Amino acid sequence: MKVLDKILETVLGLLVAVMVIGCFWQVFTRFVMNNPSKYTEELLRYLLIWMTMMGVPYAYGKNRHLSINLAIKSFSEKGKLMTNIGIELLVLFLSVFVMIIGGWMVTMNSAGQISPAMHMPMQMYYACVPIGGVLMVCYGLKRLAGCMKQWKEVK
Repeated sequence: MKVLDKILETVLGLLVAVMVIGCFWQVFTRFVMNNPSKYTEELLRYLLIWMTMMGVPYAYGKNRHLSINLAIKSFSEKGKLMTNIGIELLVLFLSVFVMIIGGWMVTMNSAGQISPAMHMPMQMYYACVPIGGVLMVCYGLKRLAGCMKQWKEVK
């Protein structure tokens, strides 16, 4: 998982860097040259989508995702663990059926479509959903294994 973490850190860092450069270029061409670039807005939109779909699994794997744990604070240790196992199973279910299978269907349905400004295949943009789903499954299985290990220790 450390290799996957390092790859995602690098990809996310590159995406942020390209977005900063693209945003700077858009502002420069719009306000300095009075001729806004027609490509940067679309580029930034799709880079943001890719960054989100790669960043969510990364944050989830590092346990830095947003969570609301107010309800489970009063649970026993065993109750908290059962809740966490249920959550991990639900995340795996949604990742497989919504992100991987659903994302694959959307990606395949977009075959032949091109983006309006950059004229890139729309499949390139939609492919981030099933890729993000696969990453979520990888991290979800790791987290579920950790929960099961804790479950054995609690018993």
